[in-house]
Amino acid sequence: IKYLQNRGISADIVRKYQITADAEGNIVFPFIDEEQQMQFIKYRNPDPKEGQSKEWCERDCKPILFGMAQCDTSIKTLVITEGQLDSLSLSEAGIKNAISVPTGANGFTWVPHCWNWMSQFTKIIVFGDYEKGHITLYNEIAARWKQNVWHVREEDYQDCKDANEILQKYGAEQIRKCVAGAVRKPIPRVKELNKVEY
Repeated sequence: IKYLQNRGISADIVRKYQITADAEGNIVFPFIDEEQQMQFIKYRNPDPKEGQSKEWCERDCKPILFGMAQCDTSIKTLVITEGQLDSLSLSEAGIKNAISVPTGANGFTWVPHCWNWMSQFTKIIVFGDYEKGHITLYNEIAARWKQNVWHVREEDYQDCKDANEILQKYGAEQIRKCVAGAVRKPIPRVKELNKVEY
């Protein structure tokens, strides 16, 4: 709790997502599905020494999205982040249905297990990491879910890389601004009707 509070995440959010620690003091993130079954476990070393891994996963688990159990499927907007601290940061800011991927920006093994569940939502906002002028997760998710996918505007990241950094540096209001200001990537050769001159 103390480590996560230092990252801007309250004890209430820690308890809501059932985050614990193991005997070595590593943070344990349980990935619980919509049926309240734990399917995947990820660990984070809060103070890695040189040569130690910062994060790793339990073997032989089913990769799903972190935060599925806490989502309300009657709310048809989903916000997806790269890291667990990022989705927790959104939840801390009052954003509903904040989830994160299990194994980073390039790991999409969760898709077959979560396809039907994801398809319940009519709007998916990608709040990936913003690095080198690129928002992680966006292209891959947009290619799979087509017209339903939006992304946080690059300028709303300010000078930060991800949602947790934004929370720590600028607070919850900036997180909410990022989500509220999300945009869709323009479809080539298609104009918005209000921009058509006649």
